[in-house]
Amino acid sequence: MAKGAITLVGAGDVIIDREKPETMFRHVADVFRSADIAYANMEQVLSDKGTPHPRQAVHSSPKIVDAYLYANIDVVSLATNHIGDWGTEGMLGTFETLKAAGIPYCGAGLNLAEARKPAILERKGTRVGFLNFCTVHMDEYAATDDRPGLSPIGVWTIYDKVDYQPATPPHIVSITHKEDLAYLVEAVKNLKAQVDIVVLCMHWGQHLLPRVIPDYCFEIGHAAVDAGADIVLGSHTHILKGIEMYKGKPIFYSLANFALELGPHMRDHKHVKALDVLYKIKDWHDRRKTMIAKAIIKEGKITRVSYIPCYENDNKEPEIVKRSDPRGQDIFSYMEDISSSEGLPVHFEWDGDEVLVLP
Repeated sequence: MAKGAITLVGAGDVIIDREKPETMFRHVADVFRSADIAYANMEQVLSDKGTPHPRQAVHSSPKIVDAYLYANIDVVSLATNHIGDWGTEGMLGTFETLKAAGIPYCGAGLNLAEARKPAILERKGTRVGFLNFCTVHMDEYAATDDRPGLSPIGVWTIYDKVDYQPATPPHIVSITHKEDLAYLVEAVKNLKAQVDIVVLCMHWGQHLLPRVIPDYCFEIGHAAVDAGADIVLGSHTHILKGIEMYKGKPIFYSLANFALELGPHMRDHKHVKALDVLYKIKDWHDRRKTMIAKAIIKEGKITRVSYIPCYENDNKEPEIVKRSDPRGQDIFSYMEDISSSEGLPVHFEWDGDEVLVLP
């Protein structure tokens, strides 16, 4: 049977803390609704149960799911460093909320085996599978054989002193745990045998800093593509990172904040204030440049990759910005700059109000 052309779109980090959650997506909902498959990284708990973690606990409420339903988002990833913010009760409540709403998810579950399960969607005869892993979580958020949690990937970090003089910056080397990388590769291969398109969603990277992409992200991204992944969508860093075309397959190293707002409790938390000092950031979550990744799939293959430039307004809501808008040109120039400065093989061209991502 012939497989009809379908559109896949994906967005980065979402945290919503407002009385009417659906208003967060009011400026971008049409893009999600018009796609055959719409994905977003859900970086909060959707439950009215649980106990807040003393280090961090972003806002949680089951009614936030209304935003995802309003925008017709089809699948979400849960393997984030906030899925355990309200303990096991909050996590289980999140699973219940999403199941009741009919929204598939991946990256977390009642145990490690369930957390590692892909979400598989079929549209017009084309099967698309989503895998989700996290490298940037607290240990207690990771699933085990008998504990709910997220799907983890371990990373070693080595601070290599390269200058004999004191107080000079080290060379930071990061290496994925061998056994975890091997599992990820096998998971991609196994999923590729079941679907036409494999989407790997990674919660990873160096947050808050522009440009910097750790070694392990290249290691994982390249290994996944070599194993059969068709597109990699990164999240977590709260700022856009470069895009790479590796062997003809796109790796979005970070889609940045898409729709992220922090209530008073989190803004005033000592952990957030410590980040402000560490990274010398006056308003760390005010990262206004963002995007929606887009792929056209025909006959079971991605034939076109692009991004839709978006900009966060004063209400923390993403808005689509066009080629004629100076903000759209700003995002285009920014992506060219941060991709080329990291030596990433990629070329960008405007196509109407979208930006093509080319080898």
